[in-house]
Amino acid sequence: MSRLVPLAPRPAGEVWTSSEQPACKNHSKEEWSSRRGVIEQLYINEGRKLVEIMTIMASKHGFAATCLTKTPVGCPTSEQMYKKRFKKWNLRKRGHRDPTESHQSPCHPATAASESVEGSRTAGRDSASASDHEAAYMASAPISRAGPYSDLELMLGNVRSWSSHQLETTHVAQEPMARYLASPDRPPLQDSRTMYRTFELVFDLWAHGQGQLAGLAARKAFYALEFVLEEDHPDLVWHILDSVYDMVDRGHMQLLDMFLRYATELSSRQLPREHPLPRILQQLVESDYSSQHGRDHVCHLLRSAWHRNVDILSGQIGSETASRLWLFEQLIWDGRTRLRRSCRLASRQETFTQALASLNHDRHALCDMDVLRIMALTLEYTQMDLKDRARAEELALDLLSHTNDSAAGDRSNARFHAYARKMLARLQEHRREWASAEQNLKFAVEKREAAHGHGADLRVIRDMWVLAGHYSRSGQQDLAERTILDAVSRADSFLKPVSDDVDDEGAGGPP
Repeated sequence: MSRLVPLAPRPAGEVWTSSEQPACKNHSKEEWSSRRGVIEQLYINEGRKLVEIMTIMASKHGFAATCLTKTPVGCPTSEQMYKKRFKKWNLRKRGHRDPTESHQSPCHPATAASESVEGSRTAGRDSASASDHEAAYMASAPISRAGPYSDLELMLGNVRSWSSHQLETTHVAQEPMARYLASPDRPPLQDSRTMYRTFELVFDLWAHGQGQLAGLAARKAFYALEFVLEEDHPDLVWHILDSVYDMVDRGHMQLLDMFLRYATELSSRQLPREHPLPRILQQLVESDYSSQHGRDHVCHLLRSAWHRNVDILSGQIGSETASRLWLFEQLIWDGRTRLRRSCRLASRQETFTQALASLNHDRHALCDMDVLRIMALTLEYTQMDLKDRARAEELALDLLSHTNDSAAGDRSNARFHAYARKMLARLQEHRREWASAEQNLKFAVEKREAAHGHGADLRVIRDMWVLAGHYSRSGQQDLAERTILDAVSRADSFLKPVSDDVDDEGAGGPP
């Protein structure tokens, strides 16, 4: 059992600030010429994306061709500078090749440190787009700690190694999503999605002023982490990095410190020595989180790694590998997290729609569960990536008809029914059909309760936050506040076993 000490929230009002003031920098023609060989190698020979090239040139070579985020009049953006130079040099890609995989010596286990869940420094951060967030980093001066930040290539190499290994594996043990759907009322302890959602609960509770419950949720998430790292599966790395990104982006720095050191120690013990996750975690441990600039760099590094993974995985869509539903779920179902925004899956519309249609065409050869997974994936991609609301509504209604009350005893059907209700509610909110959206969200909560067996499940609580947000957007603030209190009460019940452990053991932590 875990020996984690109890977690307590950081006092409200303590925020992370940055004293750095990046300056505008326009390089001379000679300076550009002196870097041309490196830039050409990255762009032409290695097939890097522009955002990667700008990061590598700034962090590894100290060449930051950027201006302030709020660009002064007449000062071009970093991307414009590079594109202008490419045009002058007549550089055009004629092919694409993945960068050579880099290796790092095996990392040493670190000790879990720090004891606090911190307050968020970015209450309004959710409204900022991913591109704005990355621009804030890319517009900054070179980072002074050049050593750790030259590891972008290592991070991308390790991600590439992990993704390639998963694609090359001819058989994956029963997928975590399949195991979860088989019994949503009893998700396996190894389910990394449940761990990630539990950390989300930490942030939600803190945002609603529930610091003590947030600490208990963090304890529960760390306990889950011990089991999540016991086995390798396609979702493992991404749910770990999702959690890291959220902690950095929201400013929970002490929680992040504990997570990174504990996860590094556990992964080094429990995963094969050649597994890339311990190396990725060690790179993150060594990063600088003391400045806003450093934290923005880590967020940018993780986003760059995700975009590289999109390229790798989406390249398999349409091949025989695409029969693995986890591949679609990586790209589509999990693509709504804060880390993965703006991954531009819509640009691959023809490939994705054809592949999904092909899978759906073979329904007779699939089990009922996989049919529902494919229908949900198609709906998610159509509504959230393609923004085709009319077609999405047809798909949502079709999914509802396949998960109607006649199958109410099936917990997995109830889960997909709840999902279809939520997607319909999104569409209705867009049309400002508030009453219809409210009704669908209430139905979604009921179906979630049926799927998970009770109202104090993690996913039910999450849907309660969604319902509260709807009330707030529709101007029903009293109902929003009552729904929040209901969600907090359910969270209290969900976390009660953790609370009982603390009461029984005092400050010593669980046995």
